[in-house]
Order: sequence, then structure tokens, then C-alpha cells
Amino acid sequence: MTGPIGRFWRRLHIGRNPLARTSDRVEAALLLVVVLGLLVAVPLALFTGSRTYGGQLAVSEEQRASRHLVTATLLEDAPAPVPATEGAFSTGSTAGVHATWTYNGGEPKTGIVAADPGATAGSTVPVWINDAGDPAPAPISSTDAATTGVLAGIFAWLVAALVLTVAYWITRFVLDRRRAARWEAEWATLGDRWARS
Repeated sequence: MTGPIGRFWRRLHIGRNPLARTSDRVEAALLLVVVLGLLVAVPLALFTGSRTYGGQLAVSEEQRASRHLVTATLLEDAPAPVPATEGAFSTGSTAGVHATWTYNGGEPKTGIVAADPGATAGSTVPVWINDAGDPAPAPISSTDAATTGVLAGIFAWLVAALVLTVAYWITRFVLDRRRAARWEAEWATLGDRWARS
């Protein structure tokens, strides 16, 4: 085998090479542990992602049971978009505006809701409210739950990969330092022999 795969295989599988030192064998064994660890981390990441997804779905169901979508009527005009630069407007997508809505079978409630910039008084906007009738964030959607689960799984695998990689490189650094010190000591011994002969 040639190329990067061949070099990787030779680093991983030293075999019966008589020139291989104990430190080379330790490094090869550690590299094998890292590769196996990365493979084992895949099902652990899938488990983490699945558990996170399940937890997010449970939170979503709880939120959907306690939050309701109502229609609010704006009591004032929403601020108009503000020019950020010449010919362009700011990227703010919503503004806080006083509005009124009903909840709990018709009880009126007034508060500040998000509305599109430039919306006029009397126009309506959808608003999520809690059981007390106060504005609340929208419940977690199944898409958000899936995204969070996938990101949690990827993050878990990346953390495992980072820990294994750092452990490998620290160990390799220590082994390289020892090998270099040993080479230096052996060269010093040979230099003394050559000087005497």
C-alpha cells in the first residue's frame, strides 16, 4: 500500500519489524485505541442524539399543552423600518407593540407583542400565550427537536474525537521527546567511542 492509507496502515500495524522500538509499539497500540474509540463513539453519539430528541419532544408536548395561539389586535402602529445605510434598511424583523387579545374564554388582556415593522394599528398578529394569558415563546417544533437531537449527537461525537485525538498527540509528544533523548544519549556514547578510536 502506498500513499496516506499505506502510511496509516504501517503506523497502525508495525508487525514483526525488528527495528520497531517499544515506544513505536505503544504508539501503534494507542492509535488503534483511538480508531476503535472513534468507532465506539458513533453509537454513543446516536444514543445521545436520540435521548436529546426524546427530551425535546417531551418539552414540546408540555409546552403545547400549556400554550395557545391567539390573534392579537395592535393598539398602535409598529415603528417603520429604519434606514441602516443609504438605500438599505435595518434587518430587524419584528418590533414590540402594544396589543390586545382575549384568553380563557373571552377575558381581555393587553401587552406587548412582536409585530412586523410598519404594521398599522388595528391589524392582527398571531401570538402564543401561556395559561395566564401572557405572551410566551412558541412551543418547540418537531423540526427544532430533531435539529437539537442531531446537533447533540454530532457534538457528543466531536467531544469524544477531540479527547481521543488530544490524548494521542500528547502521548506521541511524550514518546517523541523520550525517543529524541535516547537518540541523543546514544549519539553521545558513539561520539565518545569514535573519538577514542
